[in-house]
Amino acid sequence: MADDTREPSAPTPPPPRAPANIMPGGTAHTAGGQKADDNVSYVDVVRNLPADYYLNFYKRPGCDVKTGNNLFELCGSGVYYRRKEKDGMKQAQELMEKKRATIEAKKEARRKQREEQDKLEEARRLEEQRRKSWGHWFDKNVRFW
Repeated sequence: MADDTREPSAPTPPPPRAPANIMPGGTAHTAGGQKADDNVSYVDVVRNLPADYYLNFYKRPGCDVKTGNNLFELCGSGVYYRRKEKDGMKQAQELMEKKRATIEAKKEARRKQREEQDKLEEARRLEEQRRKSWGHWFDKNVRFW
């Protein structure tokens, strides 16, 4: 005979309405279950998001949108970086002008040096030609009383 002296057991919870491991694009059962509904559109997903999702979007990490009280900071930093960029461009332009002037000065100095060298070479050539001529020998060796 069985003993009926046991305490009554607690009521069992109701079974779940849907599988707990369903994710969008996943399956209901990992061991060969059915695929979830893949015909969900982007518009349906956006419509089903709570209003809180849209109202607090700027609080989520990774969001770069600035709030209204930072508007002046945002504009000020934009102006600051723009001014910094303009100053950098002006400095680069000045450096390029200085470099161009230096290059032109070097070219001019080389041109003058080349002209001077050409003049000296021409004078040397003329002197050499005069020495090789008979007139030089005659002037140097023959004297009239």
